Order: sequence, then structure tokens, then C-alpha cells
Amino acid sequence: MMTLFIIGILILAVKLFFFAIKMAWGLTKVVAFVVFLPMILIGMLLAGLLSAAFPLLVVALVVAFIVSGWKRV
Repeated sequence: MMTLFIIGILILAVKLFFFAIKMAWGLTKVVAFVVFLPMILIGMLLAGLLSAAFPLLVVALVVAFIVSGWKRV
């Protein structure tokens, strides 16, 4: 009986570990796109790199539009 308990706890620990990895990756993506991408674009705009910042902004908006469309399906 004790062996089954230990095996169950190990399985639970492994599942929680992989869930934590998945959650951390999701949070990293959110922070990268919500915080860092606008900061980089604003910095490029202030530095006078409008010719590079504008295409990046358009690409980011198109990708966001496509990804939001996939989530609805």
C-alpha cells in the first residue's frame, strides 16, 4: 500500500512540474508581447528608426489578428 502511495506522489510531482513549465512559458510569452515589444517599438521610434519600427508594428498587428482568429475556432 505504501508503494502505491509513493508512486502516486511521484506521478503527481512530475505532472505538477510539467504544468509549472507550461505556465512559466505562457507567462513569458505574455510579458514579452505585452511589455517588451511596445517598449522596443517606442524606443525605436524615439531613436529615429521609424522606417524599421513601422514594419515591425504592422507585422505584430497582423500576427495578433491571425492568432486571435485561431482562438475563436
